[in-house]
Amino acid sequence: DAPETGAVRYAPSAATRPARADSAVVVHALIADDGDGPAGAEACRILAIIREARRQAPDERIAVLVRARSHLDALVAEIRRSAPDLRFQAVDIEGLDGRQHVQDLLTLFRALHHRADRVHWLALLRAPWCGLTLADLHALAGDDRQRTVWQLLHDEHRLARLSADGQARLRHVREVLQLAFAGRDRQHPRRWLEATWLLLGGPRCLEAAEALADVEAFFMLLDRLAAAGRLDADTLAAQAGELFAPADPQGGAVQMMTVHKSKGLEFDTVIVPGLHRETGANESSLLLWDEIAGPDGAEHLLVAPLKARDAAADEPSAYDYLRRLENERAGHEDERLLYVAATRAIRCLHLVGVAAPDERKDDGLKPPAAGSLLKLLWPGVAQPVFAAALADRAPAAASVATLDPAAFVPPLLRLAAPAMPAELCVAPVPAGGDNPLALDALPETLSLEASLGTLVHRALELIARDGLSAWPEGRVGTLAPAWQRWLQAQGHGPEGAQLAAGEAVAAVCRTLASETGRWLLAGHAEAGAEQAWSSRDEAGAVANHVIDRCFVVDGCRWIIDYKTVHLPDAELAARAEQHRPQLERYAGLFADSSRPLRLAIYFPLQDRLVELG
Repeated sequence: DAPETGAVRYAPSAATRPARADSAVVVHALIADDGDGPAGAEACRILAIIREARRQAPDERIAVLVRARSHLDALVAEIRRSAPDLRFQAVDIEGLDGRQHVQDLLTLFRALHHRADRVHWLALLRAPWCGLTLADLHALAGDDRQRTVWQLLHDEHRLARLSADGQARLRHVREVLQLAFAGRDRQHPRRWLEATWLLLGGPRCLEAAEALADVEAFFMLLDRLAAAGRLDADTLAAQAGELFAPADPQGGAVQMMTVHKSKGLEFDTVIVPGLHRETGANESSLLLWDEIAGPDGAEHLLVAPLKARDAAADEPSAYDYLRRLENERAGHEDERLLYVAATRAIRCLHLVGVAAPDERKDDGLKPPAAGSLLKLLWPGVAQPVFAAALADRAPAAASVATLDPAAFVPPLLRLAAPAMPAELCVAPVPAGGDNPLALDALPETLSLEASLGTLVHRALELIARDGLSAWPEGRVGTLAPAWQRWLQAQGHGPEGAQLAAGEAVAAVCRTLASETGRWLLAGHAEAGAEQAWSSRDEAGAVANHVIDRCFVVDGCRWIIDYKTVHLPDAELAARAEQHRPQLERYAGLFADSSRPLRLAIYFPLQDRLVELG
């Protein structure tokens, strides 16, 4: 034992189990030139070992032990590519930030929080929920670097240059993002981003149902950062890099972990790859210190700075002494690490390493790096195996065909068609409801008339926000099939959904064709559509209000509510009078205003505006 260098004497142990005929220690020697991609070859060999071990003993457990988590990246990628049916558990191994769906969420967050972030905006349009082709991306933004991508999305002349498919995809994304910007800072950050992701069709872009757990972990992280007041793009990206995929509950037969986490565990077959790898940078610290035992037996603190450049190279110093102690301790720790990895195996131990040829050496191989585990196994154990592998290696075959990297274009992964149009993704609100945000109080299935009111309210809101010029009558007519699908998704039958969708289209078209409707939806001063307000009563309770339409004309403030009811014109005035308390409650929000208030109910199905005197 040498405590000052971290050396521990070997303690012999006696086996308590009888030897098995099929037990073995196998060294797998891979010979790879510097440019041959040793990580890929090593991953293929490990996957072959796992398959063979599972074939021989399907019920036994297998472990892949590495010094650092990054040493498993190539193996996990190879399994995902070549053996997706192989279930395995990876303890804090697979980083979520490397998965495409999490990267897309980070892209969406960055784009929404910085409209001038051109790189992430282009990535957003390239993501699977939009899937714009490179030709359409170039037509949209290739010759205009002054305006933001968000501004370019609103240039109808520029959109006309895109393919029909690209135009449909961009219009869908534009409408969803317009909704997102309208609701920004009015919702919790997680709810806001998650709702936008859902409207874009994010769940449809996931390759497997298990990816929903990754998405949930990302949104939980966003929740924590928002609660701590630390939510910004850089912090979210950095923290996402520390998220790891949860262990597969059905993958216990094959486990991957670091050697340190395997202490105290046993596995029938253990595979130790990456023996040739080093960990940690071999850098010189500016200052070294340690407690050294002196001649009197007491410990003294020894501090030494880095040697000056002009100092003699062969002149010993306290820094050299401390550095040698550190190196010896690291070497002994490597020995213990290899010992721990090797003794986890019950039946079979596979040691996998890579070496490069070197004709100048006697054995034709480059010696292993000083800080690698292969260096410890080289004399007498690994070196003969690698020498035999080098001798048996067949000469490299001439390449039949070469691939020009510049000509390679990766496949575009995207939805076959854009998700449901943004106009349909509305929260179900009862026709007489006052607060569309109070979803918890809604029944599970709304009446057909209530769903019809929801569609008409949403359409009139979008027209008021976009402007009348953006909503020609022909555009409304094309939405009938989509509105019918949405109504069926709310639980209504096909016939009722078709009838209600037709009524909704007719009501909106009637509004756009009438003088009253166009005046109501025009761009007036201080105009708002579906504006959310809050107030407190005398007891201090908070009440929420949503005003369908509010604006100022000729010095008067109009407060208008929409009601979709199937009544003859003669009964509309009486129905409007029933809603007077609701309108007066809205009017109370402007009690401090000096402007005169005018209250009215608009009935879209009949195109009647009834003012309450």
